[in-house]
Amino acid sequence: MSDTSPILSMPYIQPAQAQKHVTHNEALRLLDVVVQLAVVSVDHSVPPATAVEGDRYVVASNGQAEWAGQSGNIAAFIDTSWQFFTPLAGWTAQVLDTKTTVVFDGAAWVAAVLDNLPGLGIGASFDSYNKLVVSSDAVLLNNAGGGHQLKINKASQGDTASLLFQTGYGGRAEMGIAGSDDFALKVSADGASWVEALRVDAVTGRITTAIAGWREMLTAPRNYFVDPASGSDANDGLSAGAGAFATLPKAFAAAQAIDTGGHDITVQLAHGTYGLVQPIVVGRALVGGGQLIVQGDVAAPGMVVVDAVEQAFAISAGQVLLRGIKVQNASAVAAALSVTGQAHLMVDAVVFGDAGGHLEGVAARLSLEGACSIDGNAGFHLRLTDGAQFNGNGHSVTLAGTPEFLDAFCICTHASVARFAGQSFVGSALGAGYDLAANGVIDSGGVTLPGDSAGVVQTGGIYL
Repeated sequence: MSDTSPILSMPYIQPAQAQKHVTHNEALRLLDVVVQLAVVSVDHSVPPATAVEGDRYVVASNGQAEWAGQSGNIAAFIDTSWQFFTPLAGWTAQVLDTKTTVVFDGAAWVAAVLDNLPGLGIGASFDSYNKLVVSSDAVLLNNAGGGHQLKINKASQGDTASLLFQTGYGGRAEMGIAGSDDFALKVSADGASWVEALRVDAVTGRITTAIAGWREMLTAPRNYFVDPASGSDANDGLSAGAGAFATLPKAFAAAQAIDTGGHDITVQLAHGTYGLVQPIVVGRALVGGGQLIVQGDVAAPGMVVVDAVEQAFAISAGQVLLRGIKVQNASAVAAALSVTGQAHLMVDAVVFGDAGGHLEGVAARLSLEGACSIDGNAGFHLRLTDGAQFNGNGHSVTLAGTPEFLDAFCICTHASVARFAGQSFVGSALGAGYDLAANGVIDSGGVTLPGDSAGVVQTGGIYL
């Protein structure tokens, strides 16, 4: 039988041994040092001059003075001298000055590492599915001097990475990337039936929602494309050709459903004829401001034809710019473009075809923003009433094929004002140039309006 224990090498009391207390006390001394091992520090290589009875240290590398040759061993200050104990692999010590735990790995003392644990419960018990469980009033994930990022990773696109909010362990709201890489937010009243409230497309960033009244807000100008030959109203209209809408009403509905954030929205029309049984109604300004631009082909406006039964556009609010299109209707009396209220209609590179009338303004504003042309007959080209205003802004108008105006080229009544100063008209027309009445004012600026007769100034009309 050995004289010492196999692990701590504590001396055994032998049969008939004299002074047995010496052997017993030696074993107790060893236990006193290593049981519940807590050392003052692991960073000292020189014995501290202030050590007191019972202090224990792990000697740092390159031990000096009395600690020479004892690196890695435990130094205990006992009976006013240092005694040393050799650790075994697996020994654990609490370090008092740093409040950490170190483990002897057989060669050196290393920090205790919490790797590959089966689970962790804080104030609760973990289970086989929830490997980390925290039962607490709050959890703080703080930065370490800068920012802080919480990462939730999934293996593949079809898996789930989300945050789930529960009531009584029943799901009530979830947000994240579940089943795809689109970011989605959904809610539930019972944990069983779920309703998706919002989705952000992972490729385009486009936001869709099922909540009535919610609006996408633009951070840049938006183009919607319309192509009657290749498009479909099931598309989002954000690309030309096969991705475009098929009809004008769909594009206008999309434009009026979002918040522009102050940006313009352009409805870009492909070549073709856009037949309208009902007028395109613009009854309110774009939410967020900005212009609504309907654009065809500025270089060849005749290739983009808006052909209406009655009115093509009925505008009563907001700013609308028509550019690079041809407008006509089959009516004998209705204007193809009607503007009322506080609306402002601007036209640029527009061709006016056969119509009951071309432009009509009631208490509204109309203006030319570029050269236009007329190649169709109409009851009138411009009719203003109830304080409406028109400004030609010095742009030219070309008349092709001698169009005829049955009533007059310009009808201006009831305190309305039409300004033609600086404009030029190329070509000729049939009919009266103007019909003025009831305090209507035409400021010609010396320009002769189209027609084969000057026109009439009735009671209250003013022609300058």
